Amino acid sequence: MRTLNKGMIVILGLIAVTVAALANLGLHPGAVQGGLLPDMGGDGRVSVATRITQDKVLVGSDGRVAMAVTMAAAAVAPSDDGPVRPVDLVIVIDRSGSMQGQKIEATRNAVLQLIERLTPRDRLALVAYADGVQVVAPLTAMSADRHTQLTRLVAQIQAGGGTNLGGGLRQGIELLQEAPDTARQRRVILISDGLANQGITDPAALGQMAATATDGHFAVSTVGVGLEFNELLMTTIADHGLGRYYFLEDPLVFAQVFEKEFQSARQVAAADVILRVPLAEGVRLIDAGGYPIRREAGYAVVRPGDLIAGGERKLFLTFQVPTEREGRFTIGGARLSYRSQGQEHALAPTGEFFVACSMDRQAVTASVDKETWGGHVVQESYNQLKEAVADALRRGEAREAEQRIRDYAAEKRRINASVGSAAVTRHLEQDIQALEDTVAETFAGPPAAVAAKQKQNAKALQYESYQERRAKK
Repeated sequence: MRTLNKGMIVILGLIAVTVAALANLGLHPGAVQGGLLPDMGGDGRVSVATRITQDKVLVGSDGRVAMAVTMAAAAVAPSDDGPVRPVDLVIVIDRSGSMQGQKIEATRNAVLQLIERLTPRDRLALVAYADGVQVVAPLTAMSADRHTQLTRLVAQIQAGGGTNLGGGLRQGIELLQEAPDTARQRRVILISDGLANQGITDPAALGQMAATATDGHFAVSTVGVGLEFNELLMTTIADHGLGRYYFLEDPLVFAQVFEKEFQSARQVAAADVILRVPLAEGVRLIDAGGYPIRREAGYAVVRPGDLIAGGERKLFLTFQVPTEREGRFTIGGARLSYRSQGQEHALAPTGEFFVACSMDRQAVTASVDKETWGGHVVQESYNQLKEAVADALRRGEAREAEQRIRDYAAEKRRINASVGSAAVTRHLEQDIQALEDTVAETFAGPPAAVAAKQKQNAKALQYESYQERRAKK
């Protein structure tokens, strides 16, 4: 027994020494050094894995470190004893004068096709807006009689007037707020083909209006039609409303959007997903794949929307650590929560990563995780570049767009010369050339053609960036 006690004393002593040594280094036993060791966790329904691009930054640098957050939902087998969860949809239709002709006709046809897809357990409401707002049909279950009534009402929607987008959005949200039901998957789908010019027009105010949907456990998606709408406004509403944004140059594909929203609503495995990221002293979260970041009590809060059953989404969170002098910091420890079948769930926090601020440039370069950094370049950095190029195209600044592309390519080539990512090499050879070609093509031709291409290509690039950064393709 004495021998056993002595052995235990030795082991406990070694543990104490190890813990003390880690503490002296600014670590704790749960910290993970380097992006080569991903941290994973889950509860059987939802899993989350984190990995960082590097575990060292250079003194005097911008101090940026990206963390890949991969969220996945388990594939749910069809239940033998329960039907598919019902869906509530509120379609908010722009019927302003600019919708006259093919756009309003395509919208009506798409709504009629959607009506045919809904089951008696699903509910649908229709709102139309121009100068004013009209509830064409309140939220009602889709009985056979209701199908007939809605078909008649849809045919009566005509275009004419201004664009009171804010009024339409508010009415659509209120229809779901007045009929709470956590057992259903619920969406507002807002359509617009022009600039909001009546009522509330400020993008920030409209974004905050959409954010109120989260309290009612439903999402707001947006559909921009043609080339005259404000894509930044529509993105803001979708981001704050936890929905999706769609760019439709051709209104004839409206039906595909409604079908996608309907089917994805039925397949949601984890709704109201929230990432809460603790921030150590001096550490900031400066970007979250384009999503809004809210700060509260030492945490950064990001709401990336729903997870589809059997689906996976990867986002990059960009942190900034102080680099005035050498030091050690921790990032990570993200807490993911979600709602499923009307119940709230929370995963255990992910592990924390140790990041050192060093004067050794070679050590900083050697600390880069090739795979994670390459993924960050292709998904995050490149799409931020496309956003900047889209903005330059929108403003007619060809030289600015070209210079941004050159600067980006030069920086990534310099870093990749040391990191050696094959994915980044391919990206620089193929994607950059394609983007340069887009800029050149935009500004080629007579002034009227150039003006049209500016709108078209700016919207297309911005939409691609939106989908890829937020993993919503």
